[in-house]
Amino acid sequence: MIFSDFELVTMGMKFLGETAYESTDCVGSCEESLNSKTVSKKCRGIEVKTRTKGTGTGELKISAHYPYDVRTTSLGMALADLKAGVMAYGQNSVHKVFSTVMLVEDEDGNQKLKAYPNCVVKEAPSIKIENGSEEVSEVEMTISFMPDEHGNGMYEAIVSQLTDETVKTTWMTAFTPELVRVQSV
Repeated sequence: MIFSDFELVTMGMKFLGETAYESTDCVGSCEESLNSKTVSKKCRGIEVKTRTKGTGTGELKISAHYPYDVRTTSLGMALADLKAGVMAYGQNSVHKVFSTVMLVEDEDGNQKLKAYPNCVVKEAPSIKIENGSEEVSEVEMTISFMPDEHGNGMYEAIVSQLTDETVKTTWMTAFTPELVRVQSV
């Protein structure tokens, strides 16, 4: 099967300690970069062997129209010393840890599920306001993802190849690394 990522249909974010993913359906683009590490072995100064392994780390650059509470929570803008309804970003803002799930389709409508269980906003988003514009600008966030407790930073599955109905039906609403692991007896 050939699957070419074509459209990010929906994305969800869930902050550490919360139980539900908040959906963000208005995504313009997503760029994923996975990191790897190459180890080489030399014999008498000549490279005789190399092995490349994933690190479980990487980066997502996502342009979207995020729900306000998702954006402010991810940036740690709800500070305790502010009045109700007031948000601030500064030296006391600690970016929150969250997980991200995605539903991606190829050009034929085949679906793939993706998950990044351990994420944090790497750079504060750049927001552009253009008076007189005919289009509302998306907010671009750069997100770092790190390995989970199993050493994995990203999971994915082609929906048509999944045999576990629970995985199919709960990935976008209740993904955890345990959901996709084989349970030992």
